[in-house]
Amino acid sequence: MEAKEILRKQFREDRKALGETERRIRSEKIASQSLLFLKAQKGVRHIHLFFPIKKLYEIDTLVVLPSLFDAGYQVYGSVTDRRARTLRTVKINKETVFIEDLMGIPVPEDPVYVSNECIDLVFVPLLGVDAKGNRLGYGMGFYDRFFGELRPEVLKVGLSFFREAKSIPVAKHDVPLDACVFPDKNVIFNRTIVK
Repeated sequence: MEAKEILRKQFREDRKALGETERRIRSEKIASQSLLFLKAQKGVRHIHLFFPIKKLYEIDTLVVLPSLFDAGYQVYGSVTDRRARTLRTVKINKETVFIEDLMGIPVPEDPVYVSNECIDLVFVPLLGVDAKGNRLGYGMGFYDRFFGELRPEVLKVGLSFFREAKSIPVAKHDVPLDACVFPDKNVIFNRTIVK
């Protein structure tokens, strides 16, 4: 088994082993840390947020939505276009009703598709991240391709249940993160970001 697959398997097992209560607690802490991180990013108003796949025990990003709206951020999400192997950006607001797609991803019932041009920051799902900002995803490349469609200055910020791994293997197409939010801290990898 290749190194990335071994790491993916381990991170999945670790995430599942946390249990529902601990995942909820860590998700809430990550939501709080995300808001602290955003306060330091004065130019960021348009945020792309991933929504959790329950069966994969992902961070529950839905808990941060009310706070983002209350703070005046415009929030976007994605609808996965599996045929084109891309993410299509959709606008999210307080009235958005979510349904689960075939993968179990919450998506707007009536999606309003918009251009990626407005996005300032993307909160990115991951299985693991290392101290250099190398992200381990699910291996399908959706986010790496999505990053290529964004303006170069868009911040790519991971959300992680776990501390940085020692090292994540990197392929030519992998895009490193600018920062990552953990339950107890924020780590900036790209030093041009304001802290």
